[in-house]
Amino acid sequence: MKIKRILYIIPAILFLSSCSDDFLNKEPDSQLSTSTYWTTPENALKAVNACYRYLKGDDWWKPFLSCATDDSYAWSNWPCDVMYAGNGSATPTLGTFDHFWDYYFQAITAANNVIENVGNVPGLSDDLRKRYAAEARFMRAYAYHHLVGLYGDVPLITKFPQGPADYYPSRTPKDEVLNFIVNDITEFVNDLPVEYPESEFGRATRGAALALKARILLYQEKWSEAANAAKAVMDLNVYEIDDDYVSLFNGTNEMSKEIILSAQWSPNDQSALATWIGGPFAGGWSEITPTQSLVDAYECIDGKTISESPLYDPDHPFDNRDPRLKMTIVVPGVVVNGDTIDITKPGSPDGLGKNNASLTGYYYKKLIPAKISGWWGGNSDNDIPIFRYPEVLLTYAEAKIEADAIDQSVYDAINMVRNRTGVELPSITSGKSQAELREIVRRERRVELALEEHRLFDIRRW
Repeated sequence: MKIKRILYIIPAILFLSSCSDDFLNKEPDSQLSTSTYWTTPENALKAVNACYRYLKGDDWWKPFLSCATDDSYAWSNWPCDVMYAGNGSATPTLGTFDHFWDYYFQAITAANNVIENVGNVPGLSDDLRKRYAAEARFMRAYAYHHLVGLYGDVPLITKFPQGPADYYPSRTPKDEVLNFIVNDITEFVNDLPVEYPESEFGRATRGAALALKARILLYQEKWSEAANAAKAVMDLNVYEIDDDYVSLFNGTNEMSKEIILSAQWSPNDQSALATWIGGPFAGGWSEITPTQSLVDAYECIDGKTISESPLYDPDHPFDNRDPRLKMTIVVPGVVVNGDTIDITKPGSPDGLGKNNASLTGYYYKKLIPAKISGWWGGNSDNDIPIFRYPEVLLTYAEAKIEADAIDQSVYDAINMVRNRTGVELPSITSGKSQAELREIVRRERRVELALEEHRLFDIRRW
């Protein structure tokens, strides 16, 4: 058989060698190539839209990172090896680490393809050329900030690969990668609109790019620059604190002025996040549950910690607490979607003895849909917030505190978060020391941004 195959191949080779160069250089009629694809504005838009699918990596990213901290516990290594991340036994051979590496480099490749080719599309206006390129550059920056966070030094790839020589680049020092991202955002940020029409909600805006820049600079401990980037978001006068914290995460308020950018899901393309983190009440498996440490981080309603407040009662530990506790975490007696949850009661739908009951005594409420309509467990089409305005305010406050540039604007930023309607904790009064404000803003970040991917990076830098 092998000889026959060789004999068949040889005439084919001879035939091809006798063909003209013109024949060999023709584009295949049945395949897309760079020269055949980038020929219409419609194709350019499709390529840009395809980049946004990589925002959905946050579906895995948020619970995975939370279980590597003191905020969450995972009892199983399925679906994303979070158990190993949580108990400190994770190794580079785990599939999840390969997944993130592959996923975000695919995002970078898709973005680079747009960046290189969108400027040559006939019939596309100059404004759209700039905007589409800026959207792709944002997605590249977003992917790189995740990669650096997980892996440190990573290859810095800014060109679409042309051949095998481009497939195995060496790693670039992480600070060089982050500096590239920050400089790139500075270059393209004004090519992004401040706002889009409602029909295009979910695209990268100027505020999203500045929020990403502020986050990166904060993680780099470039305090003054981080504060300036956060202030630039604030000065857009587009975003505001929403009156309803719960609605930001349960799918009933996805276009809130508080949400700067979110991962978009649809009935035909659903997120599995609620399946992983939800309790039985949400069609979930309780793979990831809150810890006692996170519960204890929420203050009492007098603005004092549970170790300081006279309002704290160990026999009724969930009374008189920061309202965000019960907005984020299902504690015994909390009503979720009309049902009272009591994990302490054996035999109850969500209690002890269930295969998917919590092992920590708590469930997550945050990011659980108001109505489960998924086709698999707790799957849903809820959008998942990526950047929210409170993060920007707390970034501004922390950066100013660490730069020892404390003024009234620091207190105002923190209090905007604490004074949200429905939360209404006492304002932080002026006159606090740098050390006192540092502790306040760190605790505020932990509870306000719980389960939103920040805790691991915050612990590392604190």
